[in-house]
Formats: sequence, structure tokens, C-alpha cells
Amino acid sequence: MRSGIILAGGKSTRINTNKSMAQIGNKKMIEHVRDNLSGIVGEVLVVAGDIGQREKISTVICGVSLTHDPIVGYGPVAGILAGLQSSKGDYAMVVACDMPFVNPDVVDFLFSLAEGYDAVVPRYSDDNIEPLHAIYKRNSTIKACESAIERDDRRIVSPLNALSRVKYVSIEKIKEIDPELRTFINVNTTEDLERISL
Repeated sequence: MRSGIILAGGKSTRINTNKSMAQIGNKKMIEHVRDNLSGIVGEVLVVAGDIGQREKISTVICGVSLTHDPIVGYGPVAGILAGLQSSKGDYAMVVACDMPFVNPDVVDFLFSLAEGYDAVVPRYSDDNIEPLHAIYKRNSTIKACESAIERDDRRIVSPLNALSRVKYVSIEKIKEIDPELRTFINVNTTEDLERISL
């Protein structure tokens, strides 16, 4: 089974609400992410930052499993760990809740490359990567996240660097599926919210 994990724990200082709850069209941002993932994964999990945030999210979204970061202050590393610990699939797509245009065809393509790897991560020509729009193997990534937390290393690349078999996918390959790379559009500000259109 494939799993989809939406990280919704980040605090937004530039949007006056939790980013996952921001309205885009007739749906919350997190609902757009869920809908784009749900057709290609067997389960969708949402990882909130804490119990209070989890309760708020539960009032607006259905058809997902909800959990929350087990450790405060570790950001996406703790979120990925919580999501993978709750997931049933061998592989999971991890995506941030502020990426409402995540493209199902791109996700399907990334999953198609995952067999035999611990992670499949998009990479730009300047070597920047998209670790919050990537596929992770459940068991090996759980160990890598636990190890990063034990070392007090909160960087998102820390567990990724600990994985032995990472497949980096050229952004040019992804452009063949999503020429404008809308799948990576990230909503960080109220201006971003006003600019985007579905």
C-alpha cells in the first residue's frame, strides 16, 4: 500500500491563520492537498503540531487519519516520524500542507521510482531539493528520524543524509509531467494566497 502524509504542524507567522486552514476557493488548503493525494494512495494521514491543532483540523477534514508530532520543537523531522509511525504503507509521499497544487501524476511518477530506495527526492540543477515533496521508505526513514532526534539535529536534511539509498530526480524530468512545476508551489503569505488560482 502507498501512504500519503500531509505535514500540517508548521506555525504560520505570515498568514493570520494556521496555513492548513487557509481558504482557497471553496475549500481549505489542506483539503486540496488531501484531494490531490487520495486518488493515488491507500491512506492519507495528517500530522498536526500538537493535540489542539489536531482537534481543530478534525473539525474541517474527513477521510484521513490524524496524528500529531510526538516531540515539540523538532518541526518536519518529528512530523515525518509521527506520520510514518502511523502509516501502513511501505512507502509514503510526504508533502507540506501549504502545497495545494501537489500533482497526482508527479506523485505517481515518484512512487514508480521508489522500489529499492529509501527515498525519492526531487532535485534542482543547483542541487536544492524538495524534501517535503518526496517519497520515503517507512522503516529506514523512521530509524533515520529517530537518530536525528537523538542527536538533537532538527534539520530536515538530517534524516535524508542518514539514508543509504536515495534516488534524486531531476526537476527536468518532473517538468515533463508538470511543465510549470505547480506541484511545488508553496503558499507562505497572504499575498501568495491572493495570487494563486485553482
